[in-house]
Amino acid sequence: MAIKFGKVEYSEKSFEEQIFHKNQTVDSASSGTHYHLAVKDHYPSEDISHEGILSVTGSHWAFVHTMFYSSGSNKINPDEQEKFNSIYNKFNQYNDLKPFYKNKFYDSASVFYIPQQLFGERIKPGTFQLTARSGSSSSSLKSISILDDGNGNLYSSNLHYSYSNTAFSSSDNYVGNIFYDLGIATLTETGSWSGSVSYLDIGGNSDEPYRQYPHWDIKFNSTTPIFTSQYTIKIPAGSFNHTMNATTKPYNGGDYTPSGSSVQDISNPRLTLLTGSFSPYFTQIHLYENQVTEPVLVANVPKAIKMRDDVDLIITFRVDH
Repeated sequence: MAIKFGKVEYSEKSFEEQIFHKNQTVDSASSGTHYHLAVKDHYPSEDISHEGILSVTGSHWAFVHTMFYSSGSNKINPDEQEKFNSIYNKFNQYNDLKPFYKNKFYDSASVFYIPQQLFGERIKPGTFQLTARSGSSSSSLKSISILDDGNGNLYSSNLHYSYSNTAFSSSDNYVGNIFYDLGIATLTETGSWSGSVSYLDIGGNSDEPYRQYPHWDIKFNSTTPIFTSQYTIKIPAGSFNHTMNATTKPYNGGDYTPSGSSVQDISNPRLTLLTGSFSPYFTQIHLYENQVTEPVLVANVPKAIKMRDDVDLIITFRVDH
């Protein structure tokens, strides 16, 4: 137990943010995770009874179109010369060196929603993987694997256009997009992969038994920031080199005093501790605020540390908030 206090200088403490990633796996049964088919609503121009009314599938199509693909709208690019080339609604995923493809968006798409409580601040780029399976939820006859290229483009690692000789993640073979900050993945390709599989075969639920690949799961790394305070404690040589531990006292820790003993005999440490290089050890550091009698923070060291008379001790520890 220390018998005096030291001061932590302002320059010896810091506050910083650290980013941590965690592996996550969700599927159709995960709470808050949803799959939806998005289909554009088509009503005859003379039919005004449905004006302003969207179906369920139509509302999801209108959402992704407005939020992510409105650069392809003829309202923004009436001549369609710059269709899908604008940077509208790309959510800071635009990069000249790593193209973010959005040249595929039609009248139908598939949308996967992941709750923020799972992905945190954002999905870590390059970690998204969607696996769709035939068979049952526990067994697989055939599967499709869709990966993230690290720049928001989704592509299949085992299916691609038979006429394309370019990379799977090229503008020809990409099949959708992942929006890291929002936890939303879209499959926008409407053509067939390898001549037989369509994106419409992926996803679904018990109400849609016609899907060839109704069972799916998604894996990704979530992103969580943790704010950390760091303190550096300097113990000058020879400081705090005292102890009030009763076991250092003679006569059974002072439980009794033999007759004829002097005050010096019972106040000093045992004689065996006064020879050699005895020094106490410490296992904790307590931090106090002014006028506070109880420590506001207790730092435990991994093993007992011996106090030194010859060198300074510097202890650094972090506190997560």
